[in-house]
Amino acid sequence: MGFLDFLGSLWRAIVGVWGLDPSMAEWFRDYPYALEISLTIAMLAGISTLLGNSVVLFLNRIRGWRFAASLVINGVSMVALFAAQAVVIAVVGYLVTGDRLSLTTAARAVMLATAPLLFGFLELAPYVGPGIARVLQVWSLLALLVIVGVVYQIGYGQALLVTGLGWGVMQGLSWALAKPLTTLGNAVWRRLSGNPTLLTAQDLLSGHQFMPVEFDFDVPAVEGGRE
Repeated sequence: MGFLDFLGSLWRAIVGVWGLDPSMAEWFRDYPYALEISLTIAMLAGISTLLGNSVVLFLNRIRGWRFAASLVINGVSMVALFAAQAVVIAVVGYLVTGDRLSLTTAARAVMLATAPLLFGFLELAPYVGPGIARVLQVWSLLALLVIVGVVYQIGYGQALLVTGLGWGVMQGLSWALAKPLTTLGNAVWRRLSGNPTLLTAQDLLSGHQFMPVEFDFDVPAVEGGRE
């Protein structure tokens, strides 16, 4: 397969996911380079999302090796998120449909559904950035719904059940792991920047990146000013 052919297939997959096109997902299911394309999409989505958060790093004066380390940690967190989602989809899908989906196929499905996150760089927009992030997450979830229906060859109702339960399990994980993940995230960020962060476990498990917040909130001083 030539490089230009690969780019053409990559673009076809991306546009198909953007348009929530089931025929694209069915084509992708049997495509010989499906894994390579899904990996490429996930990598590009990760880069775009990290770019969308890089402005926050610069505003917090994160430079040099700390900046690089933050990007690496964010990238690793996204890979871990994809892996967790793939396992959840494979397990939930088996419980709902009785069909076993390999972790490789589940991972391909999850990574392919990240195509909307190619617009992640737009999260750097002032004021509307968080809203854009939410829209992209919902868009990705809808894409995963379509892809799940194709890979399991099930109807919309069952696909919605698998995707919905998968989403619920991820939310449950965010609740169960809230304290240790939040503590770990804060510790890592303080080590890198010396500043606190508003990162929560739910943010981590929903694909959000480190969002450092530089502030000096002196509670006694504020309380004294009210007296």
